[in-house]
Amino acid sequence: MTRDDTSPADRELLRHLHDRDLATSAAQLERWRRAGLLPRHARKALGRGRGSSSVLGPRTVEIADVLTRCSGQGKDLRATVLAWYMRAGTPGAHSRRPVPEPPFEPVRDALVWALRRSPVQRLIEQARRARDDTDTDVLYADAEKYLARSPGPFGHPARMREAMLDSGQDIQPPPRAGQRSMVNLIALLGLPQGEVSGESFAQAVTASGVLPGADGATLAAAFEQAEQDGTLEHLLHVVQQRDVVAEAETVSPERLARAREAARVLGFCGGLYLMHGLLLPDTPGQQAIRAKIDELGLGEAAITAAQCVNKVIAANVLSFCLDPSFDHLIAQLNEVMMEHMAGVFRLPGEVVSAEDLMAQWLAALRDEAEQ
Repeated sequence: MTRDDTSPADRELLRHLHDRDLATSAAQLERWRRAGLLPRHARKALGRGRGSSSVLGPRTVEIADVLTRCSGQGKDLRATVLAWYMRAGTPGAHSRRPVPEPPFEPVRDALVWALRRSPVQRLIEQARRARDDTDTDVLYADAEKYLARSPGPFGHPARMREAMLDSGQDIQPPPRAGQRSMVNLIALLGLPQGEVSGESFAQAVTASGVLPGADGATLAAAFEQAEQDGTLEHLLHVVQQRDVVAEAETVSPERLARAREAARVLGFCGGLYLMHGLLLPDTPGQQAIRAKIDELGLGEAAITAAQCVNKVIAANVLSFCLDPSFDHLIAQLNEVMMEHMAGVFRLPGEVVSAEDLMAQWLAALRDEAEQ
């Protein structure tokens, strides 16, 4: 018979989690403590020389709750930390209290780890090491393998909606032009500066979508002017030398929190964008937000941000939102979102609550499935 060394406070904690339909073990609780994620229990003196006992704190329960929800069999602890960070500050699944913030150092370590595992980041590093045509050929071959393995991008919501409403129309996968243009841009990042023209770089930036809202003609004119002024090499040097991993290694808690808020705004709007394609009843609020997304050229970024449950996608979106030049775009989108939030799930004169709208949506999906 084995001895149970589980403390009374841990047994109480496990009971709280069980009441929330969450299961973990005392050993897992201790692993989280050793990693600096779960607080150790406070001690309470029993008096009269009887020693002390551990006391369970409310914050510990909420932290164990989110750690359990973000964990999984065989899941790297750093992926758990990143998932926790993306949830922090939002209402908890069991209570309306905000999910506590994780300690920052493990968050930063997890972000760096996830970025280093990103196939796009590895391709960028490979491009920077390329020195001749053979290296570039290998880069393109590796990029094609990545494209073949990765899931295709979502189609434009309007086309998805048309396909679903027309039962005789197949939903065609959208072209991978944006991803292939990203490969071209990555290859240009690895070329010596004297071999990159302003026009080719402007075309790659515009087609890849890495600079939301970029107008191809305006960008090409700017790069052409930089060539004439003799400043293009400096401009390309700044772009080529941007190291997102190094930025993540030194990012401050405040800057990363702003990037997370931007990712949440993008993710919410991207979710609306996708739900529109899946027959969510349309409202003036949704129309205004979609129009702003299209105006800013943020469609692809928003749809990507809506998938932040994936650790690599979450890391890439956070890194994308760390760029200060991105702040004003998010500020504009957030302003429109706040202005129209009350009407996002309400049809004037027809639907009186978000629940009614969801019921209409589910009914529409069932009707389509039965046809």
